[in-house]
Amino acid sequence: MRKKIKKNRPDTKGATAFMNLPWSETPIALYMLLVVVITTGLMAGVCSADSSSRTSLSSGASDNPVTTVQASDRRLLGLDEAVSFAIAHNPDIKAMLQQSSAASNIPPQAGSLPDPVFSFNALNLPVDTFDLDQEAMTQMQFKLTQAIPFPGKLSLKEAAAQKEARAAGFQVDELRLRVAGQVEQVWWEIFYIEKALDIVERNIRLMQSLVETAMARYDTGKGLQQDVLLAQVEMSNLYNTQAGLTGRLGSAKAALLRLMGSQDDNTEQYYDFRVSADSAEFMKPGDTADNTIPSLDSRELLNIARENRPVLKALQQRIDAAEARVELSEKGYFPDFTLGASYGIRQDSPMGQDRPDFASFMISMNIPVWAGSKQSRKVAQKGFELGQRKEQYRSALQQIEKELTSAAAALKSSKKQEQFYRSAVIPQARQTLSAMMSAYQVNRVDFLNVIRARLALLKYERQYWRAAVNTRKAASRIRTAAGMEFNVK
Repeated sequence: MRKKIKKNRPDTKGATAFMNLPWSETPIALYMLLVVVITTGLMAGVCSADSSSRTSLSSGASDNPVTTVQASDRRLLGLDEAVSFAIAHNPDIKAMLQQSSAASNIPPQAGSLPDPVFSFNALNLPVDTFDLDQEAMTQMQFKLTQAIPFPGKLSLKEAAAQKEARAAGFQVDELRLRVAGQVEQVWWEIFYIEKALDIVERNIRLMQSLVETAMARYDTGKGLQQDVLLAQVEMSNLYNTQAGLTGRLGSAKAALLRLMGSQDDNTEQYYDFRVSADSAEFMKPGDTADNTIPSLDSRELLNIARENRPVLKALQQRIDAAEARVELSEKGYFPDFTLGASYGIRQDSPMGQDRPDFASFMISMNIPVWAGSKQSRKVAQKGFELGQRKEQYRSALQQIEKELTSAAAALKSSKKQEQFYRSAVIPQARQTLSAMMSAYQVNRVDFLNVIRARLALLKYERQYWRAAVNTRKAASRIRTAAGMEFNVK
């Protein structure tokens, strides 16, 4: 488990001893001291507030006395757990699932015959008496009609709707893939920020020891006033960096909460929103962040995307649906039919003569006499829509190829940087700092060189973690673009 970050406050012990220096002899130095003290105090206050906010996401839900979960019971949020939770609770995915379910109910409707029409007619009533037995043609008629499209039209409508329903299902898979990729990007960013905060807080403690060393050397006449001032200024800069990183951490956590759908599920009650310390295992020497990627060749990855990427599958289904609609529009030149049957009930004559009932049967069809301005135009319309779908597929494929090429290049670059910092730059910077500290103790180098060595190591350590995280982010982008499955537990 990753150790809990210790919150540090400015060390006032050094500042108290620092006030005992003979400032009356150096008014400029006194002015510099006031600036440093004010800056340090302000930054300490900001960082103290920001440090407390770093745990607000995990402790905010505990204000509710009914749903309180003990802080010790909260779990660190692992990457796989974050992805799984987001896929299960993300509101956009839930909305897309509803849309897909709605689309799956359309094909049976499209493939069904129109509803039959039942009608009741009172025919040939005499308007002088309205008697039903006065006239021989008076009858009460019951009629049933059924519209029947030309053979093949209903099956094409149903086929097009089925293709659209399948496309909606693939859109759900695409959204899951994208949400998983976004979660992984944000999760690794949180990982980097927490690592950077660890480094900054560790350097604050080390800088405090340098301040004490500089003051001790000044008290013995071996050091200079500006050494102490320089150390105080650099420590203020570290507090400023800490405040900026803390703000970025809060924004990243808010983005992760949004992706995980936390507002509906009270996620903050159950997770300590620091990322899992197990992820540090990925940073060990010899690790390969691209071990889940079979090849960095963009063409091979593009072939994988053709087979696996849900958005391409959805677009292909829409192309098939458009082709079915083109074929359906071509059948518009053929007539549809309407079948009907009626039964008319007549009354006996006033003289008691029996009158038989009437039965009628009918068949009708539409005649496409305006084919040039109607059916032909519809065929052209559906042809253009099919062309649009094909161009959308090509555009999506080109975009995926661009994403894969960009991510593969980023992966190669950041991986080289990660290895370079780990094997060369950071070890050398640590050796340089150690040598500078030893030399400073015997007055062989000035204090400025020690500060520079310390700040250089701070920069290189942060750059190393940035390169390491960028490597994992690039690998994630490749998996997303290629449609590879995430390791979701």
